[in-house]
Amino acid sequence: MTEPLLRDILQNHGLKATTQRLTILDYLMTHETHPTAEMIHADLTTISLATIYNTLEKLVDVGIVIVIDTQKDGKRHYDFYGEPHYHIINSRTNEIIDADNFDVKPLFEAARQASGLNITGFHIEIYGVDPDDAK
Repeated sequence: MTEPLLRDILQNHGLKATTQRLTILDYLMTHETHPTAEMIHADLTTISLATIYNTLEKLVDVGIVIVIDTQKDGKRHYDFYGEPHYHIINSRTNEIIDADNFDVKPLFEAARQASGLNITGFHIEIYGVDPDDAK
């Protein structure tokens, strides 16, 4: 990604555009692997693991990045959340798949009616297994 775009994203969310934040955000925007902090550290060896954890938490706090907790490995996986989408997680292999192929407006309306709140976003995780593995 271009540095000005990364800087804008961080600054629009009230964060200073430090070198580490720019690097980690760029990594998340260009890798669709839903990495853990350890996976990011393995690729970005010049940034300490503690700095990666701290940066990820800041990015999560301001809503740029979301956390995906999987059932199988119990680790926190991270995903850039520039465009709302949901995740399908293979419970057997722990594979996380990005998806956005259904209309969430009816779900939002049902949630609004049930709660009386204006729905401002969502994070959906759907779990499944390969039909051949379910036998």
